[in-house]
Amino acid sequence: MSLRINDNNYFFIPPNNKNGLSTSLPSDFHKAKSFEFICDVEVDVEKMNKFNHQGYLMCLNGKHLGIFVGTDYIGASLWTEYGEEKIDLFPKDMTRNQRIHFVCNLEEKYIEIKNTGNLWKGKKHYFKGKLASDYRFSYLWIGCGNGFNDDARFQFYGKLHNVEIIKNNKTIFKTKFKQKTKFKVFDESNCGNHLIKYSKEWFE
Repeated sequence: MSLRINDNNYFFIPPNNKNGLSTSLPSDFHKAKSFEFICDVEVDVEKMNKFNHQGYLMCLNGKHLGIFVGTDYIGASLWTEYGEEKIDLFPKDMTRNQRIHFVCNLEEKYIEIKNTGNLWKGKKHYFKGKLASDYRFSYLWIGCGNGFNDDARFQFYGKLHNVEIIKNNKTIFKTKFKQKTKFKVFDESNCGNHLIKYSKEWFE
């Protein structure tokens, strides 16, 4: 199963659950020792090339923190008190399915994209300073950088086949998109952190 992502179909996980159903909230990532974003993705290279910008696959909004792709590269970024820190990788073939495993270790102060196959070599980058304060109230977005702000959306185009989020070595969300409706993707980790399709009208 898969989920097609475009400018009419992108998702988020709210940092708080008003019904108290989440057993491990996807919030306060800036206080975590480490967290990981994992996804299997097919990039629509033709569509990405048409719009000529990077698109975020999994991202905390504010000053963007997460995984992004372009027509010929994969990367990850975060912002500290000193500015942006990022990694860029150039796979041999962007049209193939890519398994991307991003690690942000705030205790040892590094970001990493792991080697998950034969399309690229993994890369680790150490940084200095504390995370920017933006992430205290961030939403976690799937398929864009920030659905609240068109100028900072950085829309991704393509398909997702698998998504997993790990915080402090515990999986707090995962899906292979077997259980979904038009507006929701169910969390298979049993933590209650379901993906919600973004609709501007719901926030007005």
